[in-house]
Amino acid sequence: MFTRLPSLKALRAFESAARHSSFTTAADELAVSPGAISYQIKQLEDSLTTSLFHRRVRQVELTSAGQQLFKTVHKMFQELDRTVTHIVPVQAGCTLNVAVSTYFVTRWLSSRLANFLHSNTDLDVCLQHSVNDPEFVMDSTDIAIRWGDGNWPGCRSEPLVMLPMIALCSPRILQGVHPLKSVADLQHHSLLRDQVSTDYWAEWLHLAGAPDLSPNAAVIVDPNVRVQAAIDAQGVILANPLIQSTIDSGLLHEPFDVRLNGYGYYIVSSDSVNEHPRFRLFRDWLVQEFRQK
Repeated sequence: MFTRLPSLKALRAFESAARHSSFTTAADELAVSPGAISYQIKQLEDSLTTSLFHRRVRQVELTSAGQQLFKTVHKMFQELDRTVTHIVPVQAGCTLNVAVSTYFVTRWLSSRLANFLHSNTDLDVCLQHSVNDPEFVMDSTDIAIRWGDGNWPGCRSEPLVMLPMIALCSPRILQGVHPLKSVADLQHHSLLRDQVSTDYWAEWLHLAGAPDLSPNAAVIVDPNVRVQAAIDAQGVILANPLIQSTIDSGLLHEPFDVRLNGYGYYIVSSDSVNEHPRFRLFRDWLVQEFRQK
């Protein structure tokens, strides 16, 4: 029985190369050389007497047979990973990789994480700050805390907290040569923007009744640098109420009663890790902390 099954090692190399459309990326993921990936896949093709990839100059593309095999193999590894993570308990030295923005860390997570770690000494938490990268993927991440509308293909997401986007500026911008008294006055000030994939100024301006307004803009990808630029009266930012302590201190002011809704922080995960005890532990803690706010 099962005499025609290829080796698990060859199937693992194939699955990774097919998922990434790259032998090189698969080699990085599996910590082997590209030559080793190529060899394993060639052995697999020989054993099946069929080609699985079209070899291109910079990438590889699945053949019809390769597409059929990938669907089955990918599901197989997902099921295998799900079963193993379900039966193996959290062990000492276990690490949870969490992708999260520096803004969320400094404005909310940092002050609470120590209590979580103190109560769960067998679990290490490694924070990664690549979550807002337009090319962000979950491959090396167990859980992500992402800002947006929850629509990320290939991932499972659940809302953690929904928050409005509000315009904020230094009190100094409310005065001067061009005091900021109406939305139209934004024309004389700079909008401090995020990268295109996570910038919401166009939606906010449309909601404010000024969709054709086109003030100067400065793109500052790092959210904490963007906040500091606003405090330094370099322009106006959009932010969520996690920044409330800065507003309460008087460093920033909300000049308009216009709030863009429909966005929030989501807990994002892949199907393979969703049932793991370490994921559920951290996820339940996040939800509980926001409920206690």
